[in-house]
Amino acid sequence: MPDMTLESWKGHAIHIRTIPVRQIVARVPAPDGYIAIVRIERSGEVLADWHLPCFSERWTSAAEARRDAIEYAVKLIDRGVLGAVCAQGVLAT
Repeated sequence: MPDMTLESWKGHAIHIRTIPVRQIVARVPAPDGYIAIVRIERSGEVLADWHLPCFSERWTSAAEARRDAIEYAVKLIDRGVLGAVCAQGVLAT
């Protein structure tokens, strides 16, 4: 079952779900890493919905994935990137 976390930062709700992943080729039942799915909302509107990592990188633990996802989401909020979504209707990356 995915691990879910809800954080709040400057009026934004940051939802993070960590998911264990494994290489199918290895046929090992234990996960060999984790990815994080992040959704940022403000006033009930979804401003961003994506997953980390972007380039097949994985974290060794759910806690690591969650920590880096929160850190990245906070940087986006602090830089005002998500404010551009409200003004333009699209996510500026």
